[in-house]
Amino acid sequence: MAIEMPKRFEDIYHYREGSDKFFFDKLTEITDTINGLIVDSKSTVSFTVKDDTGAGVSGAKVKITSGSNTFTTSETGSAGGANLQNIPYGVYTVTVIAPTGYTSLAKYDNLTVNSATTTLEVTVNKN
Repeated sequence: MAIEMPKRFEDIYHYREGSDKFFFDKLTEITDTINGLIVDSKSTVSFTVKDDTGAGVSGAKVKITSGSNTFTTSETGSAGGANLQNIPYGVYTVTVIAPTGYTSLAKYDNLTVNSATTTLEVTVNKN
């Protein structure tokens, strides 16, 4: 997902002098900075698992997947909360692993993780 300057642009401006060289150097610096932010961007994703009455569900797990990256929470506490830390920015599919006595409703597609903290509330049905 890195930003790259077109090869032709680089060929034209790389060996120039004066303001053209300054422009090329600054653009390269900005591109490198943006790419550094893209690569190093991580989030804490907070989940709350609730039942169909709105009560927190303990003992559930939440799994998020993007390509070959899969992250799974530890079991949720009594209020239904769980966190995943250091999750790379991206778009994830969310699967709830419901505890005994509950049924997961569905997968949640397209959870976008693109800020320092991301929050999602998911619901399961009580059997």
